[in-house]
Amino acid sequence: MEDSPVLSAEKPPLDQLVGSAVKTHRTLTGLTLAELSQRSGVSTAMISKIERGQVSASLATLEALAGGIGVPLINFFAGTVERTDVSFVAAGEGVTVQRLGSGFGHSYKLIGRAEAKHVSFESFSVTLEGPLDERPLYQHQGVEFIHVTAGEMVYGCGEAAYHMRPGDSLSFDSNATHGPIELKTDKVSFVTVVSKAVSGDN
Repeated sequence: MEDSPVLSAEKPPLDQLVGSAVKTHRTLTGLTLAELSQRSGVSTAMISKIERGQVSASLATLEALAGGIGVPLINFFAGTVERTDVSFVAAGEGVTVQRLGSGFGHSYKLIGRAEAKHVSFESFSVTLEGPLDERPLYQHQGVEFIHVTAGEMVYGCGEAAYHMRPGDSLSFDSNATHGPIELKTDKVSFVTVVSKAVSGDN
């Protein structure tokens, strides 16, 4: 008896894959359509059509959008190739993103992201600049790892507080309230990795 052929879902059309990638990178950087239009010189109407996969954008247009967002042009075509579990970000690169802590003097740069059958993770390079006028508190699903690369801070997790220096690491359940309590230096830099379970249906 012959084995049945493996059926695979067809990929969306190229225009939809590219458009979805443009929208993903735009939203990751916190840009509105109008802001990206101003940066790239591409009209908001055209960007909207590209993101919805309604038009085939020229390479020149996509290059302008990539420049406006601040990512390599090749990023828009990542979904057109078979998915792998490899992600490489060169030193000094990454995508600056807006997150909850951005309003507290936090600067976030996305430096890694991957997803497998049951788990996903995101890695950020974070820079804090003091003083902390208001203590930010975070609480979310998953587990988190923090590794300080420069500066000193007191970081709270649940009821505990940890004086962290370069080279120190902290791992914890992200369901516990957590966040920096005090910066001991004017600037603190650390790498954080947030991992969470995903549905097996994804």
